[in-house]
Amino acid sequence: SFFLCKLIKMINNIFLIKIYNMNSLKKLKLLVASALLSSTGVYADDCKETNCGIDISGNQTIGIGSNISVTDERGVQITGDSNTLTIDGDITVNSSVNNAFGLNIVNGGNNNNVINMTGDISTISTGGATGMHGIRIGSNSSSNTINVTGNVSTTRGNSSGILIIEGGDNNNVTLFGNINTSGGSNSNGVRITGQTNNFGINNTITVNGDVSSVYSHAIAITGYAHDSYIVVNGNVQSTNSAAIHISQTDTVNNIVTVNGNVSTSATSANPTIAFNSGASDNLVVIDGNVTQLANLPAIKFGANSADTSHDNTVSVSGNITSAGTGIRFNNSDRNEIFVSGNIVARTP
Repeated sequence: SFFLCKLIKMINNIFLIKIYNMNSLKKLKLLVASALLSSTGVYADDCKETNCGIDISGNQTIGIGSNISVTDERGVQITGDSNTLTIDGDITVNSSVNNAFGLNIVNGGNNNNVINMTGDISTISTGGATGMHGIRIGSNSSSNTINVTGNVSTTRGNSSGILIIEGGDNNNVTLFGNINTSGGSNSNGVRITGQTNNFGINNTITVNGDVSSVYSHAIAITGYAHDSYIVVNGNVQSTNSAAIHISQTDTVNNIVTVNGNVSTSATSANPTIAFNSGASDNLVVIDGNVTQLANLPAIKFGANSADTSHDNTVSVSGNITSAGTGIRFNNSDRNEIFVSGNIVARTP
């Protein structure tokens, strides 16, 4: 009977262990299933030296812990609402295909996304590709926040460092780093552009660093842009175009603040700061010097045609220096300029 009791206990223990293991396996399966169904994903070391652009839909929390290097596609693209994305690594796009952006929130109602990134963003045209913006928020998307600690660089035409297309409201992009754009037309360092009869308001771009462009305006606000803000805590420079260019009908009530110097080189084909083609009621504040090395105005209000620019204001705390005219008013009314320093222009 002793051995019989012992055998029964052993059988019971084996049965209990089996049940315990089965329960543990069920719990493990439930945990795995829960993780797979969860809106939280982690991407780490997935994007090394391979084409792995990432598309993110709505309501996800994602961490990316490595560099993202892509060819002929977009680096990271948001296609939905309410995502939280953290990136620790660089985004590099090499493309022979147009519109291969670095970091993109697509057009059409993609709202309330938060992106925090530590790393550089570079878009490199390998076959004449254009439209390769570094950071882009598409039209009609609102209340998105993008914070990047790193530099942004782009190449080829229509490839801005940071671009917001209005129609949406309350978007904020903050960069702790420099912007360098070397492409052709519309390759602005920073650009906010609007839409006819679809105005957005209260969009803000802040750059804590220098903004430099070669062929295009370093800062551009164009085409029905309303009530937007650009702040640069650094220097702003363009080699062949304007440093700050605000233009086109119904581009109104925008504010540009530069806590640094603003300049254009001797090869520039534009004033250093220009308002034209109907831009009105805008404010530019420069806490530094304005320098024009070409035989052109340092600051110009109005265009050379029937399109004029009225009621704009410029404040400069430093000096205005030009190899051409210091300040020119052209077919424009009620514009104001306040200068705390000296104005030095060429001798006629």
